[in-house]
Amino acid sequence: MKKAILIVFPVVILVAVGAYYGYHHLKELQKIRADSKKASLPVFQIEEKIYTLEDFNNYVKALNPDRQSLEPETLRELFDQFIEDRLILYSAKKQGLELTDSEKEAFLRRMIRNYPAEEGLSNKLAQDENLMNSLLIEKYKYEKVKDATVSEEEIKQYYQEHKKDFLTPERVRVSQILVKSSDLAVKLREKLQKATEEEFHQAAREYSEAPDAYKGGVMGTFKPGDLPYDMEKVVFSLEEGKISQVFQSPYGYHIFRLDKRYAPSLLSQEEAAPIIRNLLLEKKVKDIVAKEVEELKTTYHWQVYSSNLPFKYEGKNDD
Repeated sequence: MKKAILIVFPVVILVAVGAYYGYHHLKELQKIRADSKKASLPVFQIEEKIYTLEDFNNYVKALNPDRQSLEPETLRELFDQFIEDRLILYSAKKQGLELTDSEKEAFLRRMIRNYPAEEGLSNKLAQDENLMNSLLIEKYKYEKVKDATVSEEEIKQYYQEHKKDFLTPERVRVSQILVKSSDLAVKLREKLQKATEEEFHQAAREYSEAPDAYKGGVMGTFKPGDLPYDMEKVVFSLEEGKISQVFQSPYGYHIFRLDKRYAPSLLSQEEAAPIIRNLLLEKKVKDIVAKEVEELKTTYHWQVYSSNLPFKYEGKNDD
């Protein structure tokens, strides 16, 4: 009897273990099937063209190759962008817009330069439908915005209305000596009270333990807000050519020298023109594309199936 029990007991354990793993394997299969079914659900439709949740997920993966976790708000913004891109793509194909061979080749050459050598990479990229669709979308946008220009009068008006944006605040060029010993810092300060800029820089090369020691302790040029508050108070209070009291920080003991002070200055219209031109042109391009998208939304019938999205979405033409 005992022998029979000893034989049956392992069998029972094996059956129980098998049932446990079988159950969890079944649950995993059911989850995979459920995910697959959900991925095939429609989330957006324009006329006869239907896009599924999988299409949107692939779109997000292309923009987020590191697979970082995205907040619902970010996903909503990406879905809005997905809708706009699909509307443009549909319109581009409806109008017969195509990529020329030279356009494809030029793009592929740029792509290949940015990737490690891989046999057949050019062909793989050329056969990537999503990639080619993205290029077609960009071509469509370019055709709409290519004639956008910014006039000299627009630049002048912007400059007059936003002069404060081109005001460069007071700045200071600062050098330092950083040592670990407070005694050494005090001795160096006494020695360098009347030192020239070059003498200070030479002392920094010899004594400083800061990363900038090799270049004579030159820290750089700073405006208010660039440096830690306590350090900034010390530095900006100095007269040009003067050195500070010994300043203690978590890194050690500093002696600062204010090499040069730059007064606030205003960029001239001529100096600011390239910056303004780019700002205004970028705004015009965005406005033109946004207007085109709104026109496409009224031209074609489209539908969002928000209940099939894994995040809350409220927009026009929801199901």
